[in-house]
Amino acid sequence: MRVVLLGFLSLTTILAAQIKPQAARNLLVITNVNVVNTRTGTIEPNLTVVIKNGRIASIAKLALIGGSPRDLIVNGSGKYLIPGLWDMHVHSAGGPGAPWDAKILFPLYIANGITGIRDMGGDLALLQQRRKQIESGEIVGPRMFFAGPFLDGGKPGDYKIAVNTPEEGRAAVDLLKSKHVDFIKVLSQLSRDTYFAIADQAKKDKLPLVGHVPRTVSVAEASAVGQKSVEHLSGVLEACSRDEIALRKVRLAALDNGDAKAYHESGMQTLATYDPDKAWHLFGQLTDNVTWQVPTLVWWRAQASTAESVVASDASLRFVPADARKEWEPAKPAEQAVAEDPAADVKKVFAQYITITGSMRKAGNYILAGTDSPDPHVMPGFSLHDELELLVQSGFTPFQALQSATFYPALFFAQLNHYGVVEPTRQADLVLLDGDPLQDIRNTRKISAVVMDGRYYSRAILDRMLVQAAAVAENSGLSPVSGAK
Repeated sequence: MRVVLLGFLSLTTILAAQIKPQAARNLLVITNVNVVNTRTGTIEPNLTVVIKNGRIASIAKLALIGGSPRDLIVNGSGKYLIPGLWDMHVHSAGGPGAPWDAKILFPLYIANGITGIRDMGGDLALLQQRRKQIESGEIVGPRMFFAGPFLDGGKPGDYKIAVNTPEEGRAAVDLLKSKHVDFIKVLSQLSRDTYFAIADQAKKDKLPLVGHVPRTVSVAEASAVGQKSVEHLSGVLEACSRDEIALRKVRLAALDNGDAKAYHESGMQTLATYDPDKAWHLFGQLTDNVTWQVPTLVWWRAQASTAESVVASDASLRFVPADARKEWEPAKPAEQAVAEDPAADVKKVFAQYITITGSMRKAGNYILAGTDSPDPHVMPGFSLHDELELLVQSGFTPFQALQSATFYPALFFAQLNHYGVVEPTRQADLVLLDGDPLQDIRNTRKISAVVMDGRYYSRAILDRMLVQAAAVAENSGLSPVSGAK
């Protein structure tokens, strides 16, 4: 009875706990560490990094420090220091489904070295609340940039503002500007006139426009009008087809008629009519216009994988909230009326996206690492490391993949003076690794410690965070605040 009672009390303590920032130190000093230069792709060995007041105070071969008991000195011998990682496509406050509890999400981010996120659509009030809690030091979590609700055609819905006319599009942009969002996110069902009105108003309001390329618009048009980032390579396969214009008409007609089979078949035709020369010309335009790409290859892989194999192999499923697990159960077979083998078709698309992403890199396109978590079988935190490995599979060097989650996110936000590099005066958001990520990108998983806002979280602390997150997930794990419309 005593053992049962103690176990119950321990679980209650875990569930009631919230991640709290570490006590402030006078100095955090990491000695003899190999610093990864994310500007040049080189290693600067045996350096001492001094951190004070949440920022990197100095980096040198030697450093004179005081002997205060409030100083923490960490031996970094044999370890590698990189900037904190960024996941540039998440839904941390709803979007694919109900919001997950912060006591699950934030430990998954921090324990995986993710110190910054770009939230691509969700409950605006919850996003604002969580950012305020992080900035005030109430809880530990990543730095956040967010859009709030999506803009899309059709009917209003959770996390969506319906805009079906140019006037509605402009009004929605102005409304979100008044709510202090960081950018405007669009989805796929916008009319041409509405999309271009949104793009124009976003430019007037000095808000970046990001998201899907609407089905009524070409990728080249979206790039030319100033859309800053394209998510999931949306519209790219169609834009690389030698029959682009004809296929767009067929696909739009199929949507209007509710003909899923015709829509699917025309989509597969984009594969059969892929034109490498046309693609190369398009990628050159995207580079010239500085149109960023967030391919979310890990999301595409999840679509291409059989749900049974994912469920059997993914130990991280213990972090999925109990109330959300039914959404992650093996999917029912797709209707044969759409395709003879839908899974095989999606695998073909995924393989082509791997090739396209590599070609975009060769053409100089700006690529950001993003995951679209927590969509089913795309686990927050862990999936970013999968994305980096898929980028290498597509032809990136480990250095280029690492840049997509460190240097380039800071460049995208025009925040290189704060993030993305391990240099003096920068924010002390860092990851200490047990292996060299420039030799093998899988070494980003070998996390010895995380420094968030200058505070040090050892491997033992990170492991305790994960234990706590799993316990919260087992007891539901969906946020009590959700459903903002």
